[in-house]
Amino acid sequence: MSKSFSDADWDQGTPFRVLADLGFFPYSGADGDLFRKQGLAGWRVSVYTRSLVRIQKKGRKFRGRNTWNTRRQWDAEDDEEFSEEAISEFKDELSHLINHGELRPESE
Repeated sequence: MSKSFSDADWDQGTPFRVLADLGFFPYSGADGDLFRKQGLAGWRVSVYTRSLVRIQKKGRKFRGRNTWNTRRQWDAEDDEEFSEEAISEFKDELSHLINHGELRPESE
C-alpha cells in the first residue's frame, strides 16, 4: 500500500526534509510523489516508494501527455534508508539547480 504525503518521513537526513528545506511543495501525480518549486519551470522531483528519488526535466509531449526525462537518480540500497552521502549529493544537486537553473554536467 502506498503512503500519502502526510505519512512521509520529514526527519533530518531524508529526501523529504531536503525538499522541504529547499522550498519544494508536493503535488499529486500518477507516477510517485511529485514535488516542484516556484521558479523552476520544467523541473520536478519524483519520489518512488520511499527508496528512489529522481530529478526530472520536462520533455516533449507524447500522445498529448508530458514526458519527464530523468537527469539524476538516487536509490536506497535494498529498500533501506538513504545514506548520508546520497542525501548530501541530492541536496547539492538541487541547490545547484535552484541557483543556476540547470544541473551540473554529469562529468563533474
